[in-house]
Amino acid sequence: MSKPNPADLPGRIAILGLLIEQPDQTVAEVAEGLRVRFAGSRFDPATANTGLQRMARDKRSRPRVRCTYQALGRGRTQDRYRATRAGAEEFNSWMYARPIGVPALREALYGRIELCRLEDLPELIRIAREEASMANDLFTASKMDLARHLERSRRRRRPGEQPGPEDYLRQVRNVLLHVTPEHWSTRSVHFGEIARHLEDIATRSGIAFEAQP
Repeated sequence: MSKPNPADLPGRIAILGLLIEQPDQTVAEVAEGLRVRFAGSRFDPATANTGLQRMARDKRSRPRVRCTYQALGRGRTQDRYRATRAGAEEFNSWMYARPIGVPALREALYGRIELCRLEDLPELIRIAREEASMANDLFTASKMDLARHLERSRRRRRPGEQPGPEDYLRQVRNVLLHVTPEHWSTRSVHFGEIARHLEDIATRSGIAFEAQP
């Protein structure tokens, strides 16, 4: 199974993370990092070049990157950049921000794992646990919805009656009621496993993290 990628990871955050991880990369190297490490995000090939230039000349706030080497010629692919203090602050703010939205829209955890530092482990563990807990709550709720739906269907059914087009159409519209509980159950297990793996790494590396309540 291929590694998940954060489809909603902002390009600027990915760029900042790559530069914080390894400063003074060329535009071409940043572009390759976006292509290889965040393939699922399908960043436009021009994302690295345009993103770096915009962050370097941002006049509304402090520049988040600065050019440390400008190559000769008109091509900008060999220009080198590093994150500024403002860039590092924005990246850290994103890394430690509380994810928002329902879990189905919160794949930024994968981006945090890809760009994390060891000191980020306690926060990643907390987020993964939270995702697992929310998915479990949604599993319980969707299971109850399905049980209520099945009970209504049982009461509606008449012995010997053959289903008609409206009945089949109703079945189509109720498909999600049947498959959603398994979806949330799988997500709960998935994020629980992520949390346990992160806890194991933190334990072996001597990094303290909050005990499971």
